[in-house]
Amino acid sequence: MSTITVREVLTLPVLRGTFVVAGQRGLSRAVTGVNVMEVPDIESFVKGGELLLTTAYPLREHPEDLSTLVRTLSRLGLAGLAVKTGRYLEKLPDEALAVANELDFPVMLVAEHTSFNEVIGAVLAVVLTEYGAEPAGAEAIRERLTGVALAGGGLVEIARTLAGALGRHVGILDPDGALLGEGGGGERAGNDAAHEPWSFPITVGGTERGRIVVRGDDEPTLGQRRLIRQACFAAGMHIAQAVASLELDRQMRVLFLEELLAGKTIDESLARERSRLFGWDFGSDHVVVLARLSHELADATVARAAETGFIRGAVAWARGQEAVAIVPAASIPGDGTPWVEAAHWGETLARLGGGKVTVATGRVAESPSRLAESHSAARSTLAIAQATGRANARHDLLALERVILSVPDDLLAELVAAELGPLIAVDAATGSELCETLEMFLGTGNAADAARRLFIHYNTMKHRMSRISDLIGVDLHDPRARLKLAFALQVRKLVALPE
Repeated sequence: MSTITVREVLTLPVLRGTFVVAGQRGLSRAVTGVNVMEVPDIESFVKGGELLLTTAYPLREHPEDLSTLVRTLSRLGLAGLAVKTGRYLEKLPDEALAVANELDFPVMLVAEHTSFNEVIGAVLAVVLTEYGAEPAGAEAIRERLTGVALAGGGLVEIARTLAGALGRHVGILDPDGALLGEGGGGERAGNDAAHEPWSFPITVGGTERGRIVVRGDDEPTLGQRRLIRQACFAAGMHIAQAVASLELDRQMRVLFLEELLAGKTIDESLARERSRLFGWDFGSDHVVVLARLSHELADATVARAAETGFIRGAVAWARGQEAVAIVPAASIPGDGTPWVEAAHWGETLARLGGGKVTVATGRVAESPSRLAESHSAARSTLAIAQATGRANARHDLLALERVILSVPDDLLAELVAAELGPLIAVDAATGSELCETLEMFLGTGNAADAARRLFIHYNTMKHRMSRISDLIGVDLHDPRARLKLAFALQVRKLVALPE
């Protein structure tokens, strides 16, 4: 296995400008691989000997957790931690540096211009170079395999290079057995194990990401196996670079969108330009839609639901138990009717595993700079929808609810007590449903219809209405009285008031 150390890795041109800030006595630690920290709970995704790269994005909210992270990485036997500060962390906490010095665990600051993809490629290339002795005549093949991956060559080229060196048919398969690349003559690689007598795993970060299958009448020799393992490393390097690039692109996209929704100061022209670079056009009217889920869904699942639920041009991503979408507003009905597409998105999210889903639509944003307002409106609409039991709510159709929430709670409590106090007291003491009955009556305007909707006899309904009139002492045929009662009932739904 590789004998390259952290000190030697730091001499690579790609790490120019990197300097050690703590744990200098641990620079002799051996480096056997490289990994990127994308999530806070990194413990399950790393292995001993790896150099861990991070932008500190997972620690941006809690930089104090870096001390615990350093202890964990040292315990797991990692080679060191390289941090690119400036974007998410201005500086590393002193406590974390003290822990690193205590454990002789190297912590480095990486220059802002450094590409993680280039670091991964350069380190793995050196590691592979140090890996074992090659049989005579295989040096050029080894270099070519590594060079293919570093130059951005694909799995097809790796398969063809290996096939030419072995004189055998070679196939590279994904974890499900799908063919990603092949080279050489003879039978094609397939999914039938009987035709894959020699299979070699391709691992990235301790996880199998595919395998190389080799055909031939004879078992591969030791020298051939070394070349095959070299090809596995090269294929793993290619896959790691692709995964890192995709993940970094996803993170940058989501970060930009979250900045827009948070209302961070972004020049309007710059926002439009960056949007176009990511393939989005926010020049027309858009609206933010939020969905509250009872179960978390992956980004890909949320995006797939948006593709089927909304018109073309929607952008969607996951945010824990919340899904976010920025959608062209052209399809929103202007007649006050429910927005079918938003409802369909919620139904699709529920069907894909989101559980109970509540969807809320914000106000229309005429420019990227107004998306923060739309997001804020969607947030308040979501709260109203959840309080009133709505599965789908539009901000522009909730004027009454917004008025209620703008009134101080003490005034609302005073109103509810004055209009509904006796009914609330009787319901609490006896378990009756006078408030519900009154709400249904006011909503239908007809006692017979209200009785049917409540599944009670008409005489029962008349008795309840008579009791309600007696308790609150108002004429239920008076329009002003009905308005105040309906308003008070709505307040009870939206605002948590003392009974």
